[in-house]
Amino acid sequence: MMKMMKNSIRWVTAALVMILMAGCSVGGTGGSGSGDAEPGKETLTFWMKKQMFEEQNQMIQERAKQFGEEHGVNVNVEFIAYEDFYPKWSAAIESGTTPDVSFFGYQEVGQFYAKDVLEEVTDVVGSVENANGEIQDSLKTSVTFEDKLYGVPFWTESTALYYRKDMLQAAGYSEPPGTWEEFREMAKALTDSSKGIYGAGLGYGKGNSDAEWLTRAIIWSYGGSLDTEDGKNVAVNTPETLQAVQLIRDIFIEDKVTPPSSIGWDDSGNNKSYLSGQSAMIFNVGSLAATIKNDNPELYENTGIAMLPAGPKGAVVPGISNNLGIFKASANKELAKSFIEYMTDKAWYGQWVQNGAPLTGPIYTDLANESVWQEEKNKGFVDSIAHFAFLGYPAEYNPKAGEIYNLRYVNDVFQKMLLDSGFTAQQAVDELQSKIEAVYAK
Repeated sequence: MMKMMKNSIRWVTAALVMILMAGCSVGGTGGSGSGDAEPGKETLTFWMKKQMFEEQNQMIQERAKQFGEEHGVNVNVEFIAYEDFYPKWSAAIESGTTPDVSFFGYQEVGQFYAKDVLEEVTDVVGSVENANGEIQDSLKTSVTFEDKLYGVPFWTESTALYYRKDMLQAAGYSEPPGTWEEFREMAKALTDSSKGIYGAGLGYGKGNSDAEWLTRAIIWSYGGSLDTEDGKNVAVNTPETLQAVQLIRDIFIEDKVTPPSSIGWDDSGNNKSYLSGQSAMIFNVGSLAATIKNDNPELYENTGIAMLPAGPKGAVVPGISNNLGIFKASANKELAKSFIEYMTDKAWYGQWVQNGAPLTGPIYTDLANESVWQEEKNKGFVDSIAHFAFLGYPAEYNPKAGEIYNLRYVNDVFQKMLLDSGFTAQQAVDELQSKIEAVYAK
């Protein structure tokens, strides 16, 4: 999932190197680039996140080229891996050489909004919706600050429940769990440790972002929070959060329905566990479905995918919102706005997201009703969008929430609780409250 800041000095150094290289290296990134630029024409620069599916990258390149031809401008597209973005952004902001249009995760929109370096794009979102129809509200909410939009939603990614149909059927279940309590009971029924089979493929390694997000999903669905209620006052230590933490503790310690090695898993742990048949139920984004479909068609046919289970407050899904935005330092703001409107034209865009299904989800409400998204393996992902919540929930995103995520306090405290049977759920909640209060108090 998300990867953020690690070492600012190393970032800036790497970023300067990449910027120097960017002007003379185009083919490898698929960009139309300065090497193709026609002299005397205005140039629009677009930094785009490199997609898993190469067909989507090619479509972006072709669409950008078409925009350039229709508007009489050069378009320089650079595809960038997510982990390489932040140093490039940082160096570009520092030097005043920002791209005209850039990809941003919602958390970067929030961080750069706080730094006052992003252009408001409320008017662009309005134009896009007037031309194409409604953008899903949850996606707009994630990039809205003080009632103004600072990013244009471009695509989304969802976390869903993966389950082995054969294992569920053998245990007497015809449907996946609809609630977290049902998940717990089914995990117990599916577990046969003598055969090395476990019902719940959950992990809690230090750097495990899947664990961080899933913990939030469960706590949110119980009505708790890991941040604040109003963006100011930390409200972790509540009965709702305690109930969710107790559930997770019981799954690991009382029920013993997770693989013994799971407390040390990284992000690949649940994937490997599912692929090997060790875990009957796991949680992941759509990239795993694509991998299984290509590498193990038999397992793909035997895999069910559904929305995350619900808590007492309903289903809440950690949202991944990917956006296009404009830096204030852009030299071509009006052209940048036209470009974003061009890239979100529904006729082209619908095919682009379909070519990335189920990993790449649509921003438009009515596209979720297209046949591709109603297929069994895709529906759980697209249905999740209406249930999205983001860092900072139930308040809006704020940089402190991002910092808490990066510090991995959740994984640290949960590892401590799951490794020490004497460390109670209440002690875990108390420690989280204390750690998170310290961040907000800075």
